Amino acid sequence: MKFSDYFHAPGVRFLSFLFGVFTGLPIAIFWDWRYGVLVCAVVTVLASFILPIRLWRAELPYNKIKSTISDSFLFDLRVRFTIRNGTVGGHFLLTQQSMIFLSFEQGEHRLELSRDDVKAVELSENMTISIFLNDKQFVRVISGECEEIYEILRDNQWAVR
Repeated sequence: MKFSDYFHAPGVRFLSFLFGVFTGLPIAIFWDWRYGVLVCAVVTVLASFILPIRLWRAELPYNKIKSTISDSFLFDLRVRFTIRNGTVGGHFLLTQQSMIFLSFEQGEHRLELSRDDVKAVELSENMTISIFLNDKQFVRVISGECEEIYEILRDNQWAVR
């Protein structure tokens, strides 16, 4: 995402509005409604500038690594996926030849799987995709867009079941 896209994201605007309302409402109830409205507006404006900048800074390490990958992305999505110690949040990048998992939670994790490494991809009913490397090892991807990911994998001839 470009820097300006973070300012136009509907989720950021809604969250800024909620911060303003939840800050101004107690002031309006317990003090004066005019001060409550003023505080609500000030907090909303401040949050609408601070939140996008913080989100952009959080994505900088991912964008730096993504810029080193020469292939074009078929899919680039923020997901949760499994590692040895549990699940972590990160990015799932799909190119024609590989799947790349990136995360900076609980240390730096980067896993790149080629078509030869992936034995099967299976869609579960509970918003997960299991990517089997062999009979005992797999990576589980947790996302709301699992069906879309699965369709793209199937359309690009990955080993889907």
